[in-house]
Amino acid sequence: MIEDFEKFDDGATVTGDFCIVGAGAAGITIAREFLGTRYTVILLEGGGLDSEAETQKLYDSEVVGLPHTGIHAGRARLFGGTTTLWGGQALRFKAFDLQEKSWVPFSGWPISSADLDPYYERADQVLQLGPRLAYNDLCAAFGVEPPAFDPAKLYMECSQWSPRPNFGTTYRREIKNARNVSVLLHANATGIITNQSATAVENIEFRTLAGKKGIARARFYIICCGGIETARLLLASDRIESCGVGNGNDLVGRYFQEHIHIRFGNLLTFDRRHLQNLYESFFTKGLKYAPLIILSDRVQTEKHLLTILGTVGFEPAPDSCIVAMKTLFRAVIGKSYPRGNERKRLIRNALADPGELIALTYRLYVQKRAGTPKRGPIYFRAQCEMAPNQNSRVMLGEARDQLGMRRVKLDWRLGEMERRTAFEFIITMVSEFERLGLAAFDRTQIATLEDPAEWTGMAHDSAHHMGTARMHPTAQLGVVDPHCQVHGIANLYIGSSAVFPTSACSNPTLTILALCLRMADRLKQISKSD
Repeated sequence: MIEDFEKFDDGATVTGDFCIVGAGAAGITIAREFLGTRYTVILLEGGGLDSEAETQKLYDSEVVGLPHTGIHAGRARLFGGTTTLWGGQALRFKAFDLQEKSWVPFSGWPISSADLDPYYERADQVLQLGPRLAYNDLCAAFGVEPPAFDPAKLYMECSQWSPRPNFGTTYRREIKNARNVSVLLHANATGIITNQSATAVENIEFRTLAGKKGIARARFYIICCGGIETARLLLASDRIESCGVGNGNDLVGRYFQEHIHIRFGNLLTFDRRHLQNLYESFFTKGLKYAPLIILSDRVQTEKHLLTILGTVGFEPAPDSCIVAMKTLFRAVIGKSYPRGNERKRLIRNALADPGELIALTYRLYVQKRAGTPKRGPIYFRAQCEMAPNQNSRVMLGEARDQLGMRRVKLDWRLGEMERRTAFEFIITMVSEFERLGLAAFDRTQIATLEDPAEWTGMAHDSAHHMGTARMHPTAQLGVVDPHCQVHGIANLYIGSSAVFPTSACSNPTLTILALCLRMADRLKQISKSD
């Protein structure tokens, strides 16, 4: 069932076998694992069913390191969490991604791909993904000759896109009708309360923006608040231990990682349609597969680099009919109609090239390929892993929010390995594209990538917040153990990208779900034996 805590009495206590904090992808996935069982689940969600401006203000934060837009624009406090913002892209971590690398300090996961693969299969089902299809097989099916990259340098792979990525709508009815799962909306967790020895959680305190308080008691507690808010809640829970829950070794909030998003300069080509055939998304059986260019494990090893992938982007010209149509569509949906000359300009541009609209419609619905305009810039964009850095971190500032909690202070830092990875990747891509005659490249930005003092101006965050409660077999080097249980606390677990020791270059949600499904199985086993 789904209830609003604003309708409860002040000071109410709720009880269950499991208490999950955060009703995003992780929290909803874990709760679904217990549907129809004998176990009762409490799911605390700070927001409502829809986005609310006052609730979102709880995420207002201080940024003291590199600029970071995702700390505000990339988080959503409502039922469904950031899946309400997410496009649904999914890609598994490879075995190589989880291995320790001698040139990357603090790298290596304490679990292997063999531990994760069965749960990736189940996570695919949660996201309603189809079969994993190789890029070359898709090219063959669509009559496209794949690019003959040197496999020792680059290879092609496709990410999958969930057809229903918004968990807030996809799984709302199922959760609402569940007899043993209770969602409490507007129940903002403000403190994890442990026993005096800090070896077990006794309850979680929560409250509404209006100040109404509640307590959740359970046998097991699972924090599913995302990479930033998970660290904030642990650090803020300082009633028993002044440094915060799970922070005896000063690790909570450290090793904050992002996927670095970089846009490189324009590609120059006389055969735009050929590039579109190679790099626009495929659609088969209603599912989307997006081509990706990935730096080989061999190059990473030989040159001591991080993982990185890229795509070719096709940007419409500002005056194209596609831009005008999209702008008018958004205006109608948002009921913010353009006026006067601006409206006339948009209508004129939208009707200027009906042939292009027909061609793009034909490409999408008949040829089953994503369609992009015939005019406009073509560019590379890359998504790069970060090396774990203990000084890149989430902290608590002095300012407090409406709940009385200290706000987040973020110090996001990048290093030389990230710069070298971006530089080597673009050089490799340019060399291969030019060797194959696919395109030439505007090299003006390469000088920026060569300059350690300037390159961070090209780097932007991807709103993928990871690493702040990292996984390691020992408490000296990790906040959680290989089963995502907080070291030294018998009944506290974390279901979040916060536990990632390293982040590879794949979007994190699929791996979060795999870890959460694995955790749920373990909790079922432990509960049976109790």
